[in-house]
Amino acid sequence: WRAARALVIESDDWGLCGYAPDAAALAELDPAVLQVGKTPQAYLTSTLEDSSAVAALAAVLAGARGRDGRPAVLQPNYIMGWQAPVQGEGQPDGRRLRDGILPAFHPLYPRPGLWDAVDRAVASGVWYPEYHGLWHFDPGARAALCAADPAAAAAAVRGLLLFPGSHESYELDDARPLPVLAAELAAGMAAFAGVFGRPPDAVIAPDYHWSHRHERLWRDAGLTVVQAQREQRHPDYEGLSGRLRKVLARALRREGEHRLTHLDRNARLETAQLGDPALAMSRALHGVHRAWSRGEPAIVESHRVNYAHLDPQVAADGREALTGLLAALGREPLFLTDVEVARLSRRGVSWRRAGDGLLVRNLTHARRPVVLPGGEIVFLAAGESATVRDVAPGRPPQGGD
Repeated sequence: WRAARALVIESDDWGLCGYAPDAAALAELDPAVLQVGKTPQAYLTSTLEDSSAVAALAAVLAGARGRDGRPAVLQPNYIMGWQAPVQGEGQPDGRRLRDGILPAFHPLYPRPGLWDAVDRAVASGVWYPEYHGLWHFDPGARAALCAADPAAAAAAVRGLLLFPGSHESYELDDARPLPVLAAELAAGMAAFAGVFGRPPDAVIAPDYHWSHRHERLWRDAGLTVVQAQREQRHPDYEGLSGRLRKVLARALRREGEHRLTHLDRNARLETAQLGDPALAMSRALHGVHRAWSRGEPAIVESHRVNYAHLDPQVAADGREALTGLLAALGREPLFLTDVEVARLSRRGVSWRRAGDGLLVRNLTHARRPVVLPGGEIVFLAAGESATVRDVAPGRPPQGGD
């Protein structure tokens, strides 16, 4: 990894129909009533991306080239579901919610042309979606609050994702039954495959809140990469003793788990919360260089809030910071995704879908075979990468990774 100068850009919350559909939804609403807790101010005025946000970000990525001549790639992690008020006597009734799922959008979040923009970004090789979750909150808790709390119901009518206690409402709460979570995971992954034409490989838990119970669900569903383990939040890992248990658990999982690869984020590009593109860029650049100096792939965290926002300046600042980071790095990085890092770590070779083909890599010092979906084998020279025809889209590789 020291020689590869690998760079992964992970970005959470894409597809999330929140936090607000427009500025009017926030008018005359007291955030204190909704108990926003520690939710950063920048998030309260964030929104679902639109086609122009995706196209503008894709242009930034396409303008940078890595050491192999290929463009920078973003890994947007998608939330696949949403809740909206049902109609009651011709008016939305926030006391009752209905569930929806992408590619359909929440009725207060119309996004014409968005999926066309995403398809173009995927085809150009700069957009590689992965899985984030179905809700990003406990849907039963939100429904119960909307039925009982006028403030929560009023927020739902306005299309706001916030509700009292939402900052501590976890999709993967231990109190939620595993069979329910398994069914939601299956629904979310099926929706993902329907939208993007392939199953996801990597997952990042909403709010970084999960336990080993949920990792077993992910593993059994066919996911192979768990993101941001260092940031994992769970009652088992609170306090000094909890942090020590977390370190031990991470070490044991890395030694003994061969079906899940755990990757840690080691750099941040979070312009929206800093409000200073130059400072955000310099901090991210420092994080990337520190990761490379330790012989690690640099894995940059950069949430959707930096690129899709009700305030156009926030999104412009996010693109400015990303443009600056990519320019400062020049042709030094090798732009990768989680699944490539995982496969390269295990075998020294990898493949992933890129547009209509398969991007295959060999980071070893010898000629190596790469087994593709459907069983076809290609041979790559040491350090070589190539694009080959996708012979079996949607099918898993034969014989493991």
